[in-house]
Amino acid sequence: MAGLLVCAPPCRTNEDLALLAFFNEVPVPSDPVRAALLKNYFVQYSKDRERKDEVWQRIPDDFRAEAEPEYNWAEAAAALDMEHKAAVRQMRDNLRRRRDLATASRAELDERVRSVLIHLNAPALPTDDSVFMADLRMAMAFAGPPEQSRAAWLLAALCHSEQLPERVETSGPERLETFLSVTDDDLGVLREQVKESLDAMWHMATEGRGRHFDLNSPEMARSAGRMLVEWTTARQAHPPGTRPAQLLVDSLRSLWSLCSAADHVDVK
Repeated sequence: MAGLLVCAPPCRTNEDLALLAFFNEVPVPSDPVRAALLKNYFVQYSKDRERKDEVWQRIPDDFRAEAEPEYNWAEAAAALDMEHKAAVRQMRDNLRRRRDLATASRAELDERVRSVLIHLNAPALPTDDSVFMADLRMAMAFAGPPEQSRAAWLLAALCHSEQLPERVETSGPERLETFLSVTDDDLGVLREQVKESLDAMWHMATEGRGRHFDLNSPEMARSAGRMLVEWTTARQAHPPGTRPAQLLVDSLRSLWSLCSAADHVDVK
């Protein structure tokens, strides 16, 4: 009761209270938590699919016909990723440090950033494309001061993490069925993994200054809830025991390794 009283003031709905209490480890019944997780996830899932479809529809018919479907969807995903202003600004500033792009317009730099994000959202990186790899390497600026690129690293790592396992398409009903099979004990494990992942992302986003992400608002609890339901399905593409926080680190290391390859030389 004391835990619910602490969580209740910022909450407007019972669903928000159930999620905020759950992620703050207040002992609450699992049924209202499950209902809140499902409602929160699938409402946003539908909105995200609609937004991506709207962007996809804006791709000219000729371009859609020429490109592989995976590339078209990657282009739609990249258009939404361009809304991450801090990450896009860091990639753009990093690219401008290259001699041949020092006087490039913002529009040209944004187009190069968009290209990087398209390929990060595709099934695999085109590592044999030296022009793209040079752009990726410079946009990441792994050799530069971390505080100038942490937002870019986080966005790129999140995108690239989906390229590491085998790529499998799932539907809304399949995701629902997968979540319904989760036991109460596993629900607690998933909560621990999501909180660990949020701590890792917060540590990166705050330039290493923050170690613990406080889930202290309904908005943050809803975001964590969507991560939990998403990971319920996504984890099936990874080896047993994989944790999303480690996956984020592994993804960043993979990008660093690819950008550090000797045969990927920056254009000077």
